Amino acid sequence: MPTNLTIIVTGGAGFIGSNFIFHMLDKYPAYRIICLDKLTYAGNLSTLASVMDKPNFRFVKADICDREAVYQLFEEEHPHMVVNFAAESHVDRSIEDPGIFLETNIKGTAVLMDACRKYGIMRYHQVSTDEVYGDLPLDRPDLFFTEETPIHTSSPYSSSKAGADLLVMAYHRTYGLPVTISRCSNNYGPYHFPEKLIPLMIANALADKPLPVYGEGINGGDRL
Repeated sequence: MPTNLTIIVTGGAGFIGSNFIFHMLDKYPAYRIICLDKLTYAGNLSTLASVMDKPNFRFVKADICDREAVYQLFEEEHPHMVVNFAAESHVDRSIEDPGIFLETNIKGTAVLMDACRKYGIMRYHQVSTDEVYGDLPLDRPDLFFTEETPIHTSSPYSSSKAGADLLVMAYHRTYGLPVTISRCSNNYGPYHFPEKLIPLMIANALADKPLPVYGEGINGGDRL
């Protein structure tokens, strides 16, 4: 493993991606980290203010669906790895407008993997979600998700992430692209966007507003 890796981190101006960048720059000071972010409503460039002047860090504003921009970045940086945090990720928004989720989460993933095939890569890592597994019954606390749990999505968001995961695995089987996928549960911590579960529940509770929850209930899975 080279000691001076170049890693493209997509969606790095968001909550989880920015914390990943801080960790990598701190633990691996010889690595070069390139943040590729479209700066949508969930991305905040000020989050990265503390690392913007580091010589081994570069920020590039671009959309992962923009094939020309992505290819140009690969031409310039010749990355060893790509870690794809970039995604539309809010359930409510996916119900209101599924199209943008399919565009970013599936097409954007395909563009990144095509770039990895074209220019070569040591590893492509897809940051997914446990929501691709659906939900567990409340009366069965003994049940848990595992890596063998069948995909059973519940929203356009989780369906788009599951579609991206299947595409990543297909690129591995078809083209031999070296890939990994992580499906984490709810993350929380510094720079968490306020629409997400934990900050949303806290903010709504403090304001005496309803707490929106999805799952099996009196409306058969509707918002409660």
